[in-house]
Amino acid sequence: MLRPTSLPHALAVVTAAATTALLVVLVGPLLPSAAARSGTAATVPFTSPVTSAAAGKAPRDPEQPLVPRIRSITPDYVPDHGPIVIRGTVTNASDQRWTAINVHGFMGSTPITTATVLAQAARVPLDADVGHRIAVPGTFASIHSLAPGQSAHFKVRLPHATLTTTAPGVYWFGVHVLGDNGQGGVRVAVGRDRTFLAYVPKSAVADGAQEDTALVVPIRSGVVRGPEGTVIDPAEWARSLRSGALHHTLALGRAARGRPLTWVVDPAVRDVVRRLARGNPARTLTAPTTRPTQGGESPSSSAGASASDSAAASATGPAGTVPTPATKRVSQRWLREVHGLLAADTDEVLGLPYGDLAVESAARYDPPLLRHAVGRSARALRGWGLVSSPVFVPPDGRTSADTIAALPRDVDTLLDDTGVADDATTVNGVAGHRVLLASTGAAQGGPGPVDPRSSLALRQRILAEAALRLIDDQRPLVVELPTGTHRIRPSFFSGLEVPWLRLTTLDGATAVTPTPLDTDHLREPPTDVPQLGPRLYRTAEELLENGQTLQSVLTDNHVLSRGLFEEVVGNASYAASREPFLALERTRIIATWVRDNLAGIDLAAPESVTLASASGRFSAIVSNALDVPVTVKVQAVSDPQLRITGGETVRLPPHGRTSVLLNASTDQRGVHTVTLELTNRAGQPLGPQAQDSFPMRAEQVSRLIWVIIGAGVALLFAAIFVRLTRRILRARARRRTGSITT
Repeated sequence: MLRPTSLPHALAVVTAAATTALLVVLVGPLLPSAAARSGTAATVPFTSPVTSAAAGKAPRDPEQPLVPRIRSITPDYVPDHGPIVIRGTVTNASDQRWTAINVHGFMGSTPITTATVLAQAARVPLDADVGHRIAVPGTFASIHSLAPGQSAHFKVRLPHATLTTTAPGVYWFGVHVLGDNGQGGVRVAVGRDRTFLAYVPKSAVADGAQEDTALVVPIRSGVVRGPEGTVIDPAEWARSLRSGALHHTLALGRAARGRPLTWVVDPAVRDVVRRLARGNPARTLTAPTTRPTQGGESPSSSAGASASDSAAASATGPAGTVPTPATKRVSQRWLREVHGLLAADTDEVLGLPYGDLAVESAARYDPPLLRHAVGRSARALRGWGLVSSPVFVPPDGRTSADTIAALPRDVDTLLDDTGVADDATTVNGVAGHRVLLASTGAAQGGPGPVDPRSSLALRQRILAEAALRLIDDQRPLVVELPTGTHRIRPSFFSGLEVPWLRLTTLDGATAVTPTPLDTDHLREPPTDVPQLGPRLYRTAEELLENGQTLQSVLTDNHVLSRGLFEEVVGNASYAASREPFLALERTRIIATWVRDNLAGIDLAAPESVTLASASGRFSAIVSNALDVPVTVKVQAVSDPQLRITGGETVRLPPHGRTSVLLNASTDQRGVHTVTLELTNRAGQPLGPQAQDSFPMRAEQVSRLIWVIIGAGVALLFAAIFVRLTRRILRARARRRTGSITT
C-alpha cells in the first residue's frame, strides 16, 4: 500500500498551488493543474514561469537533518517488468542522534510529457511534495541509528508492482528519509533526494526505435598570449591541467571507455600546453630547434607546431611566466592522454576557429582573419594525425545571421536551443549553412538537491529529455557536456545504455535533411557586453603582413609568422574580448616589435652619383642589426631612361655589413632620381624603413673634347720626337768634332 504524507506538507502544497494559480491569472500562460489530493501527497511536475536567466538554477538543498544521497539506480529507467534498486547513503547532518531511520522510495503518479514542463520541474523547491512515498513492507531500508556526522549505506528494492506508472513520460523519483530524534512528534520526511525517471514502454514507440543522442565535449580555454609571446599565467593553466577543467575533460574521455563522443577542439589549447611543457619560451628570431621535444614528439611529426616550438630552448619569458618543473610534467602527460582520446576510432573531432577567435567581431571587421583561423585549425589537427571538420560554437550559444553567412560554407554552427526565438528542429538550414541546436535543458542537469550536473543527476536528465523526444518523434538529441568542476564517472555512460537510446557522434545523429530556419528567429548575442573593435583588426592586419615579410628574410626561421598569428588570434579571442583595451594594447606592442626588427635591416645609398659616360658602377651599404642572419636583395627603382642592374642576393651574418655593387647605364643626359630598397629573395620590399633615394647625374663628354685631347696627345708626341731628334744630332756633331781634334 501507499503511505500518505503528513498534513503539514499537504498544506504547504495547497498553498503553493494557490500561489501558482494566482500567477497564472496574472501572467496568462495556462499551466497544468495540480493533481487531486485526497489524503495523499500531490504530484507537482511544474512550477511558475521564470526568466531564462534563472532557467539553469536548481533549488538549493535546505537544512536537512538526515541527508540522503542516491548513488545508483538499477536500471536507471522504468523497465517493462522487474524491480528497481536504489543504492545510496544517509548522513546525519544534525547535532542530535537519530534512531528508527527508514529510507523509502517515492515516485510521482503523473508523468511529465513535455520538455517545457520538465524544465519547470527541475526548479521545484526541494520541500515540495512531488511523489508518493512507497511504504509497502519489504520495500524500504532501515537504519538503527546515526550519531551526529555518521553515515550509513542503504539499499531500497522497489518491485515493479509498486511503481505508479500510468503513461509514457518522465516521473519524479527518489527517496524520503524518516527518523526519530527523541523529541516525539509526527514522523515526517526529514531528508529527501530526488531525480527524474523515464518510462518508455515498447508500446509507445515503433519496433526498435531509438533516440540518436550525441554528446559533445569541448576542449577550449582562454588562450591569451602576453606581449612577449609567452602564455599568460602558467600557474592557472597548471591548476586546470592538474585538477580543473582540462583535467576533468580527460577524466570524462576516459570514463566513456570507447563509447562515441564528439570533441569540439580549439587546437590553440594543445599548442599552449605544449609551450608550457617546453618552458614557455618568449618570442624569438632564432632558428627552430631540430632536437626531439620534451614530450617525445619530433618536430617533423607535427605540421601544426607553433612558433613557440621553434624558439631556442634557452629563451624564456619575463618573471612570472616560467612554468615549474611540475607544470612541465603535467603538461606533457596531458598532451599524451588527450591525443590518445581524440584519436579513438569511435569518436569525432570538430575544430573551432583557431585560438577560439571571437567570430562575431572577426566576421564584421576582418573576414580574411576568420577564414585563416578556420583553415589553420584544420591544418593543426591534421598535423596531429586527426581528421576533423570545422565548427563554430559561440560560448553563449547565440549568434546572428550575418555571422553565419560570413563563415566558410563547410563550417557548421552549433547553438543552444535557447538561441532561437521559437521551437525548432535540431538540424536547421540558415544562409546555406547547417545550424544545429543543442539541448540546454539536458545540459542543465537534475532538479537537486545534489549538484544538478553530477553524474547521476545529469544522466537522468539526459535520459528524460531523450525519452520525451522519442515519444514525441523529435530527433535527434545533442547535449554539450559540462567540463568545468564536474566529474563525470564511468557509471554515467553505462547508465545511458538503455533499449531506446543510441549513443552516436554529432555527424551520425544529424545526418538528416536540414529544416529551413528563418533568420529572424535567431537570437543575437547581447550588445551590452565588451566587443573587439576595428582598431584591433587593423593593427592585426598590419602586424601579420609585416610578420610574413620579416620571416621571409630570416635565413633559418620559417615559423615566425605562424607564431605571430597565434598571438594575434589569442588577442582577438572570446577570452581577450572581455578586456578589449588590453587586447588592443598587447597587439600594438607585438606590431611594434615586428616593425623594430624590420627596421634593424638597413640600406645606405650614396649621397649622389655622376656618370661620366653612358654607363658606370656605384655601391650601396647593407647592414643587419639583428642577432640572427638575414638574406636580402637590393633593388633599384628609377625612371625608364636609366637602367640599373646588379644587386645580387646578399646573406648577412648577425650584426653584419657589406657593400653591394650595381651598374647604371643611360643614353639620356641629366639628373635622375634613384631609389634603392631592400627586398626578400622573391622581390617583395621590406618596407619604407629599408629604402634610400639619391640623385644620379649623367654627363656624356662631346666629340670636340676628344679631338682636342687627341691633338694634345699628338703635339706631345711630336714635341718628344723633335727633342729626341735634336739630341741625336748634337751627339753626332760632338763625336765628329772630337775625331778631328784627335
